[in-house]
Amino acid sequence: MVLTLLVSIYKLCRFVAMSSSERLSVPEDVSHACLWSGLGAARNHREVSPGVSTDVQVALDRILPELHLAISSMKQAAAPEALRKGIAEIFQLVEEAWVMPTLGRDVAKALCDVIRLEGGLDLLLNLLQGTELETKCQASKLLEQILVAENRDRIARVGLGVILNLTKERDSPQVARSLSGILEHMFKHTEETCFQLISDGGLDAILYWCRWTDLIVLRHCAMALANCAMYGGQANQRLMIEKNTAEWLFPLVFSKDDELIRLHACLAITVLATNKEIEKEVERSGTLALVEPFIASLDPERFACDLLDSSDNSQGRTAKDLQHLVPLLDSSRLEAQCIALFYLCTEAAIKARQKKTKIFSEIGAAQSLKRIVCYSTNTTASSLAKKALCMMGEEVPRRILPTVSSWKPIEVQTWLQQTGFNKYCQSFLEHEVDGDLLLRLSETDLWEDLGMASSIIRKRFFRELTELKTYANYSTCDRSNLADWLGSVDPKFRQYTYNLVTCGIDRNFLHRVTEEQLQEDCRINVGFHRVRILSAAREMLHSPLPCSGCKSTSEGPDVFISYRRSTGSQLASLLKVHLQLHGFSVFIDVEKLEAGKFEDKLIQSVMSARNFVLVLSPNTLDKCMGDPDRKDWVHKEIVTALRCGKNIIPVADQFEWPDPQDLPEDMRAVLKFNGIKWSHEYQEATIEKIIRFLQGRSSRDSSAGSENSLECAAPLGQTYNQAVPPHIL
Repeated sequence: MVLTLLVSIYKLCRFVAMSSSERLSVPEDVSHACLWSGLGAARNHREVSPGVSTDVQVALDRILPELHLAISSMKQAAAPEALRKGIAEIFQLVEEAWVMPTLGRDVAKALCDVIRLEGGLDLLLNLLQGTELETKCQASKLLEQILVAENRDRIARVGLGVILNLTKERDSPQVARSLSGILEHMFKHTEETCFQLISDGGLDAILYWCRWTDLIVLRHCAMALANCAMYGGQANQRLMIEKNTAEWLFPLVFSKDDELIRLHACLAITVLATNKEIEKEVERSGTLALVEPFIASLDPERFACDLLDSSDNSQGRTAKDLQHLVPLLDSSRLEAQCIALFYLCTEAAIKARQKKTKIFSEIGAAQSLKRIVCYSTNTTASSLAKKALCMMGEEVPRRILPTVSSWKPIEVQTWLQQTGFNKYCQSFLEHEVDGDLLLRLSETDLWEDLGMASSIIRKRFFRELTELKTYANYSTCDRSNLADWLGSVDPKFRQYTYNLVTCGIDRNFLHRVTEEQLQEDCRINVGFHRVRILSAAREMLHSPLPCSGCKSTSEGPDVFISYRRSTGSQLASLLKVHLQLHGFSVFIDVEKLEAGKFEDKLIQSVMSARNFVLVLSPNTLDKCMGDPDRKDWVHKEIVTALRCGKNIIPVADQFEWPDPQDLPEDMRAVLKFNGIKWSHEYQEATIEKIIRFLQGRSSRDSSAGSENSLECAAPLGQTYNQAVPPHIL
């Protein structure tokens, strides 16, 4: 009896000493019914973290009793209907918490912690392994809502396999909507988790869904890829490129259906491009070129208002998330600066309403924003940086004239004041330090002639001067564009431009210079920098000329894709990606360009392409009707393709053929080409049909009775009294 009592006391003490995570660790063969009954008694833990604000505590005191009842109901449910009812009640409580003004993040996080500590998270994982689809979908929907950092930790430890097994059901729209959201959260966990998700099919599922049209799924996909790029590290970024992530981001950035999808996809492709090891592969995808024009078209304040009205984004981003954007501000890529600026500008508008703008000083964003205002020559970047600083309550500096070598002493004075060296203005003025002298200053000059005795102040001065040298415009003295070449080797090497130019060195002579001369005459004191500059100069000298047998860009692309942007952009972008991944070079007009030289360029692209894919989405040909002057772009492209005898391949998606007599006579011949019906469900099979036409089989209907190789400049000589819609394969 005594022994039994002692054993019971020992077990009770051990139970109390265990952490919550340890209490949740159970053998896999224990049924969930036993697990929940065992945990039911362990509810006298502290439910709210110490130190929460009074307002948060008041909200939790109101919500937690309901949450406890809902969790208890879910755990004790015997029938699937009762189980789903309990899940729905918990989901509603958490969803309402997330959208609470100002307090939402803190309240929702506390609720998510309670759900984990009371065993709800593990129950959801058990339900995801079941066979009942409706319950599984509801469980995954709730799981997506509660994946705060601690819950992501729990999933990564015990439930990642469950999530990855669900990707086998990726064709189910109900599963895809919530599973893509779960993967979105898990891709921001750790580099190790990202690697496991990539290796075991998580990234494959996301890329598969990128070809869908469901906006909820596409939003999750765009954010999942952005998270993987930002939090996964360089090794995982390389794996993303190997799986053609850069190419599959193109449809997400290109589509005009949803700005949030485009924005997150832009973030993903931009972060990948900042990795120098994969930069060239990212550029080849064509996706990166879409970023800056898209960001320039957005209004961050309007965007912030839309986010505040959205339950998914009303709280904005955490300080940890925003911290990952700061390195993009200092990137040499304009796209990286623009995307980071827009996110920070939007977040500043959200945080200003929440009165939480001090978060930006905590992550050190203000200094980088001020640098962009001072030195950036891009209107979009400079404007966004100014807006962000204003919303943060920071002082907005004046723009610095970039032609530093031409500065007068008064302009040097302005720079000194702006960088915080007012104390030395008089000394600089007495010595008539102009832009040329400023760029040549040495530490001895500062100390002995200009009275800067403190070594720390001199270090601060040279830090500012180095930044000025890096972003200065040397076009007035740098005839060989040495500055941009140095920047291509390493952006920080632009600081040496003036030292080299004033010694009479240009790009053509640089390979003849010795390392000793770079150090003594050009004052490049860092030995590693000297070695890299000389190595790059000699590589440039000995770079082989392009092979005459290589494919020239002047030969023209394999495929020109013509589409109506209002209804056909998504399909056009999918065709581009599919065909590129099959080895075809593809031209797709990103924006319908204005008349003039751009019109000539577009028509020339049609003429130089070997094949012409015509995307027939709803109402594609409507604007061609009643267009005798051929002002419509699609009309122009079709007529050019017909006159040049191109292999025309119509691809129809929910398209209704018009009466031939309603079309202008100069384009009716397009109805004589066999078309292919696009299938979103069977995209690979559809692409194989298109490729067969591209590889030599003409899509011209044999009943047309005319040759498929007309002279490019010759007008169409045929008149069609009655045309029939092409045969759809």
